[in-house]
Amino acid sequence: MQRKKKTATRRGNHEGSIYQRKDGLWVSQISIGLKPNGKPHRKSFTGKTRAEVVAKLIPYMNKENGKVIAAREEVRIESHMMFWLMNYKITMVAPGTFESCIRRAKLHIFPVYGNFRPQDLNIDNLQPHFKMLLDKYELDTVKKVKYLFSDYLEYCLDRGLIDSNPLDRIKFKSIERKAKENTEGKEQKALPEELREPFLAALNTDRFFKAFCLTAMFAGLRPGEVIGLRWRDIDFTNGTLSVVRGMTVEPEFDSEGNVIARKTIIGKTKTAGSVRTNPIPKLLLQTLADWRNYRLELQVETGFSLIENDDFVFGTNKGELRSYSGTKHMFDRFLKRNNLGGKGIHFYELRHTFSNTLFEQNTNPRVVQALMGHRKIETTMIYNTVRDNKYLESAIGVFDSRYETAGDAVEEPVDKHKYYRPSKNKVAMKQNTPPMEAIPEPQEEQDVESITAKISKMLEEYDISDIDAFLSSMKKKSEAEM
Repeated sequence: MQRKKKTATRRGNHEGSIYQRKDGLWVSQISIGLKPNGKPHRKSFTGKTRAEVVAKLIPYMNKENGKVIAAREEVRIESHMMFWLMNYKITMVAPGTFESCIRRAKLHIFPVYGNFRPQDLNIDNLQPHFKMLLDKYELDTVKKVKYLFSDYLEYCLDRGLIDSNPLDRIKFKSIERKAKENTEGKEQKALPEELREPFLAALNTDRFFKAFCLTAMFAGLRPGEVIGLRWRDIDFTNGTLSVVRGMTVEPEFDSEGNVIARKTIIGKTKTAGSVRTNPIPKLLLQTLADWRNYRLELQVETGFSLIENDDFVFGTNKGELRSYSGTKHMFDRFLKRNNLGGKGIHFYELRHTFSNTLFEQNTNPRVVQALMGHRKIETTMIYNTVRDNKYLESAIGVFDSRYETAGDAVEEPVDKHKYYRPSKNKVAMKQNTPPMEAIPEPQEEQDVESITAKISKMLEEYDISDIDAFLSSMKKKSEAEM
């Protein structure tokens, strides 16, 4: 009986899948990346021998390390990045943040690089675009665009589409952010003082908005936190209010990242630091107690549960969760009824008025940070739009009160020695200069005749008759003395 020919079942390193079909032909397959829809893109080759199909894999291999090279002409950034957004990024961030990611990609990435392949990107075609963005937008905005694009390119790097992330070489100078509050015409984030009294007077005409707005204005809550409040969050005995959740609007997306619907839900607070329990003013506590009594009467009248622990403090008359947009429309109508429409008053100004009121009373910023539920003190200071900087003036004023003696007049003794202290260079020059008395005075000219007489007497004494003999004897005398 003829033995069946044994086929190779083991493949070499980085060779992909290689096998022999029943008809005797050899087949090799290798993944060369991803299709525009994100699915694996594979190449298949056939041949009569194993060596033949292995040879056909070589153009798709990197000769240095055996990795598959990026021969992926079909993968374009717009379609491929959208696949990454809708399948990966959407699972990493909150829906609101994801909506911002889609918007940044469509506004700042796809119009310029949508038709590029990932491997076409380099520092020379990236740097000019980001320079343009820096000239047009705030630094924070540009950083978010770069982070999103870089996050996608890291995904491409993991999939073998590129060898390195070119955005790693794009650096931004640490320039000061363009904060409007640092300019003369900075935006008012809080209610202007001239509008505060008219606004409070208008609140006395509406039970719902008096309780709602004072909660934001006197407790520093975000609109979503106010809408999400339940009665169990208010401790009337101890005078505190707890923030443990918030209303949020979650968008729903189609396959192209377009928002097709929005739903109002109760979820976590904006940040972990937003969970807090704060004391509240007696004025607000009384307002909330009056609102609860009113809701009790309404509950008896309608039969809907409105004041139980789990009921929403500012729910509908049926006890249901209010939407942000519906509450906003009601607020706009309220402002128009009271001649406050067009004044720029909005929900967030109420929260910012809370922080500004504290700053106006020179409250420590760390205390304001805790009451506002901010994770960073820098965020708290951004919301400080107090124009006269009373807090800073009060801080500097401590020097005047603690060191009063420094303000006394100078009283010097009448006979105090006044002197001039020369510079170090002048002192050094003076030390190197000899004293005047050490400089020898010019000697008077000697009497020529006296010198001649002495020389003549010396020649006679040593019996010398010429100058040469004189000089020779003087030299010998000098050597003898040495």
